[in-house]
Amino acid sequence: MPKILIIDDDADIVEAIKIVLESKGYKVISANEGDAGYKKAETERPDLIILDVMMKTKDQGFQVSYKLKNHPELAKIPILMLTSVGRETGFQFSKETDEEYLPVDELVEKPIKPKELLAKVEKLLKSSGTESRPAGRRARP
Repeated sequence: MPKILIIDDDADIVEAIKIVLESKGYKVISANEGDAGYKKAETERPDLIILDVMMKTKDQGFQVSYKLKNHPELAKIPILMLTSVGRETGFQFSKETDEEYLPVDELVEKPIKPKELLAKVEKLLKSSGTESRPAGRRARP
């Protein structure tokens, strides 16, 4: 089953996302800030990263996404940026118009409904070639 890394400083959000993802059999790991999340990505090699923007600084998530996408072995891991930066700052970001500044695969404003989260996760995993199958089942050789 795919492994998903959540990098977010809000423990309640992490727990809510974890519950949703684990209910579908995903393995979930987490980090509560960007530097720790980057290190975890290096050691754990997740199949997908869910990344907040505003953590230690108002733009830490952007910095982490740049580092991830410029790392030769981590660059292909899809990133779902899940943030409230638009609501908090008034700045509206879009993957389509700000792609140069947003090296992520999807950008979604918090809060996100469980069904929408699962749909985004499935889409990103599928587009990256990572199979999503129920826990306990192995792919056939």
